[in-house]
Amino acid sequence: MSTEKRNGTPDPKSRAHDLFCAILGGFAAFLLATFKMHIDTTAVPYPFYKGPTIFPLIVLSVMALSSLPAFYRLAKPPPDASWNVDNKGWPYRPAIILLMLVFFFPIGIIWIGVEASVFLFLIISYYVLGYRNIRINLLVPVIYTAVIVLIFKHLLNIWFPEPLIFLFGE
Repeated sequence: MSTEKRNGTPDPKSRAHDLFCAILGGFAAFLLATFKMHIDTTAVPYPFYKGPTIFPLIVLSVMALSSLPAFYRLAKPPPDASWNVDNKGWPYRPAIILLMLVFFFPIGIIWIGVEASVFLFLIISYYVLGYRNIRINLLVPVIYTAVIVLIFKHLLNIWFPEPLIFLFGE
């Protein structure tokens, strides 16, 4: 029996997917438990919600909590679970997005700013994942970019560096 559903998406009963999610969640839980060793908070005059630990706490908590179902499915797999991801070989699309997230997104924040980086990352990710609806490919990144800017820059007042591209105009 193929592990791929009719619509072409990977089977959610893949144990390889669960193992990967459990590893990420375990690593997030480890970093969450030891975050005071990684982030210096001694000289920060800001309140907790504006300090350097708020973003890592939110992200690592979401990652750790999101991996709990994967831990459960690894411990008690469904009867028809397999170790195949999608029966199409190596999953290159998630690997491309991971490489963009790890290497190009932080560089983009430094060079072109958080707003442009989030917007471009989401548009390119949608394209890599095979979404070709132009309204969705533009509307969703615009909404997500606006929400991220609103939350992190305006509500939480988190500082992001001035993009280097603005320095060339001086």
